[in-house]
This record gives sequence, C-alpha cells and structure tokens, in this order.
Amino acid sequence: MKTDALEERYPNLSFLLRMDEITPLSFSLHENNLDKEVGSAIKPLKLETLEAVYIYGLGLGYYYFPFKKWLTENKERDLIFIEENLTVLKAFLEMEHAEEILSHPQVHIRFNLDKKRLTSFVEECAQSFPVERIGVVALASYKKWYRSRFYRFRLKLHRQTTIEHALFHENRYYNHFFDNFIPNFHRMENSFDGNGLKDAFKGIPAIVCGAGPSLANDMSTLRTLKEQAIIFAGGSTITALSNQGVIPHFGIAYDPNEEELKRFMAASAFEIPILYASRLHPGIFNTCNGSSGYLHTQTGGWAEHWMEEKLGLKQEPLQMGFTMEALSVTTAALQLACTYGCNPIILVGVDLAFTNNQTYTPGVVTSSSAGINKRKEENRTSEKLLSRKDIYGNPISTLIKWVMESATVSTFVKSNPNFSFINATSGGLGFKNVPNTPLQEIAFPHSYDLYGMVHQAIETHPLPIPPGKIEEQFNLLRESLEKAESYIEIALEELEKVKGKGIDPETGRLIFAQMELETLDAYTVFLRSPSTSFSTLLNRKYRPNTWDRPSHFLKWNFLYSKWSAYKDLIQEHREKI
Repeated sequence: MKTDALEERYPNLSFLLRMDEITPLSFSLHENNLDKEVGSAIKPLKLETLEAVYIYGLGLGYYYFPFKKWLTENKERDLIFIEENLTVLKAFLEMEHAEEILSHPQVHIRFNLDKKRLTSFVEECAQSFPVERIGVVALASYKKWYRSRFYRFRLKLHRQTTIEHALFHENRYYNHFFDNFIPNFHRMENSFDGNGLKDAFKGIPAIVCGAGPSLANDMSTLRTLKEQAIIFAGGSTITALSNQGVIPHFGIAYDPNEEELKRFMAASAFEIPILYASRLHPGIFNTCNGSSGYLHTQTGGWAEHWMEEKLGLKQEPLQMGFTMEALSVTTAALQLACTYGCNPIILVGVDLAFTNNQTYTPGVVTSSSAGINKRKEENRTSEKLLSRKDIYGNPISTLIKWVMESATVSTFVKSNPNFSFINATSGGLGFKNVPNTPLQEIAFPHSYDLYGMVHQAIETHPLPIPPGKIEEQFNLLRESLEKAESYIEIALEELEKVKGKGIDPETGRLIFAQMELETLDAYTVFLRSPSTSFSTLLNRKYRPNTWDRPSHFLKWNFLYSKWSAYKDLIQEHREKI
C-alpha cells in the first residue's frame, strides 16, 4: 500500500527505488531521545509566521508529527522533506506512518539524486514554494554528518527563495503596476534614451554611491569630485547626497512604491537627470524638474516588452554580467556606469551590512524598522540576519539580500574584466576580487566639464517616438480589452453549463476560449504575467484533503477562480486606460 502511494504521487522516485542499488548508511536513523531532538530543532522557528518549512533529511518520518497541528491550522502551509539517499527512503517506507505522510497534500518529499546539482535542485524547490517566509531545519543526525552541506543548502535556499518570491509577488500583483506604467509610458515621448548613452563618458571615472552608514565618512571628499568623476546615485542615496551638498550627475529610480516617493520628497536635487524604469512611482517627477531618461531594463514585465515592441524601440541593452540576485538600484548604477564607458568604477557607501549597527547614512528617510534591533524580529527570508566578516576581518551583521548583492556584484566584476573596479566603502561586506582603497587615496588626475557633457549627451539622444504614438497603442489596447472580455464570458458560461455534472470541466469550448484569449494584446499586457502566479495560488487553495488525482469538482473550482480573476483584471484595466 505504501509503495502504491509512492507510485501515485512520486512515480519517478518509485522508479528510482526499484532500479537503483541500495547502499548502507554511515549512521543510524534511530534516535535515542527523539522528542528532545525534534523540540530543539523546532524551537528557533516562529512557526505561526511561516508559510513553508524545509526539513533536511527524511529519516524515518518522525519530524512530521510535531508539524501536523501547524499544517491543519492553515491549508496553505507546506512541509517539505529534503532527501538525498535512497536507503533512507526505503527504510521510511517500512514505517506505519509512511502512508499518512505520502498522502498528506501539504507534505512533500523532494529527492536530490545527484549531489553535484545542488544549485539546480534548490532552484526547483524555490520555484515550487515561492513564499516570503520559510524555515529550514535538519534532522540531528543529518546536521551532524552533513553539517557543511546542510548550511550550504540552507543559504542557497534562502537566497533562491528570495528571488522566486520577488518574481512571484510581482506577477501576482502585476495589475498594481499599471498605475505607474500608464503615466510613465506617456512620459517616454519627452524622455531621452537612457540606454543610448553608450560610451558617452568613455575613460572617465565613475563613483557609484550607496546609502550605507559609511557614506557619511566620504561626504567631504565627494564634494570635491564633481568635475573629476561621474557620480551615480539612486533612491535613498540621492536624498543623502543632495542634503549634504553633493549633487549626482545621474539619479536612478526604479522602485514602484510610496517609499521611493518619500525619498525624493526629502531630497534637494531638483534639477538632476533621472534615469527611470517603467515601473517607477510616477509621483517622483512632481518632486524634480530635471530631464528624464527612459531605461530599457526588462523589469516591467510583458507590458513594458509589448510597448517597446509596438514603438519600434531598439535600445542597447545595459552591460551584462549580473545574476538574478541583482535586485537593487546599486546594481543598476553599476550597469549604467559600464554601459556609459566609465573607467575605473568606484563604489562608495555600499556597506551591505549594519556598520555601527546602522542601516543607512544619517539623513535618509527610512521606516521605523530600519535598525538592527528591529531586524532581529524580522522573519521574511530576504531580511534574515546573518553574521559575516567585514573588509577589516571583524564580525558584522548583514542580511540575506545583502549577501546576495555582494555576490552578484562580484560576479559582474568577474564578467567584465575590461573595467577596473575599486571598493572605496569604508566598511561593510566588500566584494570578492574587488580591491578596497579609501576614497581619499584614489587619484583623479583629470578634470572635465561633466555637467556640460551630461547635458549634451541628453540633448543628442532623444527617444525616437513621434507625438501621439503612445496614445495610439493605448487605443489598440482598449479594443483588445473588449475582445478579451467576450472570450472570458464564453469561458465562464461554459463552466456554468458543466457545473456539478461530474465531467471534466475543461471542454473543447473552454480550450478554444483560452487559445483565442492568448492571441490578444490585452492578454500579453494585462494577464500573461499574473496568470503565471494563478497555478501556484489556486493549486494550494484547491488541493484535496488527501493526496489523490484531482477531482472534477476541484478542477472546476480551479478553473472558475482563474477565469473570474481574468474578468476582474480586465474590468479593472478598462477603467484605468
């Protein structure tokens, strides 16, 4: 019966168990004081706040029982066992409780047969469970015998889950971005080509500033360098610099939220050119009067891609070399500095750590939870505290997201050997293979009329968009929305016809409606991104009480919820545009 349950839910795993040679373990799966062991593993977890818990090691399955109540309290929680040894799986199947675990829809076994593919295995796990808060523990025996591997697995999982949750979250709430997209698309007609300034400042040093606590140490030096280096700053850093009399040559703005608007409202840099992404909160343009440069960033999803294609924009991509862990405006600034031909590229104020137990340099508008003491209560995966060594070899506190940023900057540096990079940040994590040199010790032998050069580059690189072209595309979208609504009505009518009849609700007419809907511009722009999150959300919501093939009833609920969501989104966007 247990092998039947395994075959039903994990056919590939069942096949491996039949075909692969079973090897003996180097340790016993039986524990002397199981209750104490499980209790000590679970105690650090704030279970009530977690959406998924990973357990490194299946063992004999006893770690399942302390989580039964937690799973029952919320049907959208998940417990995931990670196993890499078929001998353990075979021993587990001999246990009486194996069938209960195998049939529980909220309990999952993920098996990694090839230990050399840990990275891709972790990616698959994170894609399956793209949640914001996870816990990761290990069986006591596994933590003892595979200690370093467990810690590598846990860190990789935290980092990859941060990426997958960010992607999932943006797809799920993609409709909210249109409050930003619509005015920002209209702004493009009067914007310069932010990507088009390739090599415009070739060989001129660039200083990429972050708003880390150490930035205050370098303010006086930065004030002297306005004619020696192009200064790039984004978000909080613009506020910090401008309020100290340092006016960046380029400001960069990506964030779609209200916090970005608050930062710009607190800044004193009213005339600097702003390089913006389509997702940016448009309110920031009410706080400044400088030129705006549109950036092709691929951060605006399918709506951005569609609009750029319709406008015939063939913008140069920004400098390549970052991984998916590049989630900050600082990484965007590095890309721009390289794209614009600057060399060397110097990082200042990019601490990526709680230097002197602070998050930001003084004068930056932040939330009350910015300090390290508040962070200790934080349970979001990206915000988890870690202990690392700073550039001086001293212990320092940092966050998962900052470790990720340091790593992706190091990768970018390695991928761009034609540029010289210097870390002049006086503290923090630093970057692998990037030398640390104080800003005061770096030579800037030449002076330039940099503000004049920036102005000339902007004036000679407008976006080639004729007046009225963008409104023309919105008119096409309005027509497409009407057609989309008609196909959605067909689908909902079809689902009402088959409701409660005990047949497969995915009829030929429903499939036709889906296929026709997907040909429309309205689907590409408004539905394609959020639809990728529907399966994850609805599969969790409508999973059966015990594992089995999904019933027609559950499938009907899944499909009806999906098409109803389509209807709501289309109606919402018809009102917006």
